[in-house]
Amino acid sequence: MDLKELYSINHSKVTDGTLYLNKRLFSTYNRIITKVLNKNISGINIDLGSGDRGFTDYLHKIGIESFPYDYPSFDIEKDIFNHRDNSIDFVTLNAVIEHIQKPEHIFLEIKRVLKFNGLIFIRTPNWQMDFKNFYNDPTHIKPYSPQTLKNFLTLFDFEVIFLEPGLIEKAWFWWSLPNSVKWKFASIIKGGTKSIIAVARKKDK
Repeated sequence: MDLKELYSINHSKVTDGTLYLNKRLFSTYNRIITKVLNKNISGINIDLGSGDRGFTDYLHKIGIESFPYDYPSFDIEKDIFNHRDNSIDFVTLNAVIEHIQKPEHIFLEIKRVLKFNGLIFIRTPNWQMDFKNFYNDPTHIKPYSPQTLKNFLTLFDFEVIFLEPGLIEKAWFWWSLPNSVKWKFASIIKGGTKSIIAVARKKDK
């Protein structure tokens, strides 16, 4: 059994707080889209690196169709989605991208299956804020800073519409602060974070 498989098995165990935590995460994503695009999240989801499938389970509970993909049944660096081109409304990668050595393949797959103007949500550690702890997780491979993540998404021709500290269910005030202070403040407030939330959309033709 390899390290990735051990990690996948460990993170596939459902805990008592799974549904609550994923409810808060979805609520945050939906609030971002409501604020930025003036609409609610809807349609069909792929949850990539789904772990205990808690995010998918929560989406099913609120009437959103979701397809979980994770190792070892799905190898992110090699396999393809079982979905048609331009058929998915949004893709989520919650604490996933930092585990991928070569993300080019899967991002081409994401781009293939997303509808035009479809959304991708990424939450990952901010290397600039948490570099001392990043490699404490032995399955962390590839670190990202906010600018690195923005540049990466732009290379794949996604339009980045939101890139901020990965705060969950916090006041919009914290995201409205100047860049020179918001990342530091986000890391020290109660319930704060040293992560990033990025939201991007597939450009229309």
